[in-house]
Amino acid sequence: MTTEDLSRLVIVPYERMEELLRKVERLSEAILRPSPEKNPLGDYMPEKRAKEVLSKQSTWFWNKRKSGELVGRKAGNQWYYRVSDIQKFIENGEKSEL
Repeated sequence: MTTEDLSRLVIVPYERMEELLRKVERLSEAILRPSPEKNPLGDYMPEKRAKEVLSKQSTWFWNKRKSGELVGRKAGNQWYYRVSDIQKFIENGEKSEL
């Protein structure tokens, strides 16, 4: 070790070091593991889920997009819709009765 290396050393009690390491581990886990209550899609819902919620088929969604009644976003081969837009259809009675 050089004198420069020695000047960068810090003496920390063992108990404090263990506490710091536990905190670093918890922070790392929180960053790397997505929280179950958070939706990774934000306020968007995949069409597959929207079809289940509204009891509608793909053609219905296509017609609503075409008429401008529903705005969708496409990522890859999957359509996504705002959860708030789907909720409006539910409130307006668009959900099919089973």
